[in-house]
Amino acid sequence: MIAQAVKMEDQIHQLAVGDDLEELTWGEPVQRVQALAEKGLQELPSVYIRALSDRPGLDDSLLPDETVPVIDFSGLQEDDRKQETMSDIAKACEEWGFFQLINHGIPLPLIAKTRRVAKQFFDLPIEEKQIYANKPWSLVGYGSRIGVTKGAVLDWGDYFLHYLWPIDKRDVDKEWPKKPASYIETLDEYSREVHKLCSRLMEVFSENLGLRTSYVGEVFGWPDMNLVLRINYYPPCPRPDLTLGVAAHSDGGGLTLLLQDDIGGLQVHKGDRWLSVDPIPNAIVINVADQLQILSNGKYKSVEHRVVVNNSFVRMSLATFCNPDIEAIISPALELIDDNHPSSYRKALYGEFLQSFFRDGLKGKRYIESFKA
Repeated sequence: MIAQAVKMEDQIHQLAVGDDLEELTWGEPVQRVQALAEKGLQELPSVYIRALSDRPGLDDSLLPDETVPVIDFSGLQEDDRKQETMSDIAKACEEWGFFQLINHGIPLPLIAKTRRVAKQFFDLPIEEKQIYANKPWSLVGYGSRIGVTKGAVLDWGDYFLHYLWPIDKRDVDKEWPKKPASYIETLDEYSREVHKLCSRLMEVFSENLGLRTSYVGEVFGWPDMNLVLRINYYPPCPRPDLTLGVAAHSDGGGLTLLLQDDIGGLQVHKGDRWLSVDPIPNAIVINVADQLQILSNGKYKSVEHRVVVNNSFVRMSLATFCNPDIEAIISPALELIDDNHPSSYRKALYGEFLQSFFRDGLKGKRYIESFKA
C-alpha cells in the first residue's frame, strides 16, 4: 500500500518539476493562518491583501430568481419523479455548474461524526498538526498555501488533504492522523459512502449527456477513481473585506462534493456577479470541474467559485474531489462531436493540469482555457 502511494507521489513530482525534485522549494516560510488568527491580530498582514478587483465587495446578495438549484436525489428512486430529477441535474450542470443535493444517501450521523473529527484535528496543538505538513511538491498533508511562488498573495485559511480512494493508494499510516482516535475509522466509512455517491452521479451525468451509463466512470477509472479529501479551516479575519479564504478558481478535476457548515462563505460566479451559496443543513454542494467540462465538450460548465471569510466565526468545510488518474487521457466524448459541435478542447493527460498548481496555485479558469482546441 505504501509503495503504491509513494509511486503515485513520485509521478506527481515528476509532472511538477521534472528530474530535479529538489528545485521546488517554498518561496518563503509557511505561516499557519490559524496561528496568526489566535494571536488576535488587529491588522491583516500584507501578504493576504488582494488587489481591489479581487476583493469580496459589498454587493454579493442573491437576486430573488438567482439561487443555486436544490435537487432532491431521492427522486431518482421513484418512477414518477426520476425523469424530472434527471432533467433538473442536467439543467443545473449546463446553466450553473453547481447544485445542492439533499437526500443524497450519506447517513446523517456519519456526516456529524465526520465533521466532529475534522474539527478535533484542527483543535490539536500546532506542533501535532505540523507532523503532517505538506511538501512544496505535494498538496497532501497539512498546508496553508497552494503554489510556491515567492510574493504570491495568499488565502486566509489552512487545510488538511489526503487520499480517500482507491483504498490501495491511500497511506493511512503516514498521511491520516492518529488523533483524534476515531479519525481513521470515521473517514474510512465516509470515503465508502462518498464513493457510492460519486459513482451514482457519474452514471447520471453519462445518461444525461446521451452516453452509455458507464462512460464517465470509465474515463475517470471507476471503480478506482481518485477521491481526495480537503478539510478547509477558515479562522476569523481582522479585515475580511481585503482578502479571501480561497481565491477565485474552477476545480481542475472531475467533480467536487462539498460539505459546508452553517456559517456560509462559498460564492459562485454567474454572469457578472458573485452569488452566495447559503448552507442547507446536511446538504452536499456538487460542482462540475474542468475535466467534466472537457468531456462534455463544454455542455457542462466548470464555474469559478471562491470563499469569503468573516471576522467573528471559524468556518470549516470538507471538499471531496473526484479526479481521474494523472495518466488518464481526457478529451470530448466522440458522441458529442459533429459538424455543428466541433471539438472545443484538445486531448491531454490529466497530469498536465496538475503541473501549474504546484508552482502557481489557483488562477481562475486559466488552466482549462489553455486546453482549448
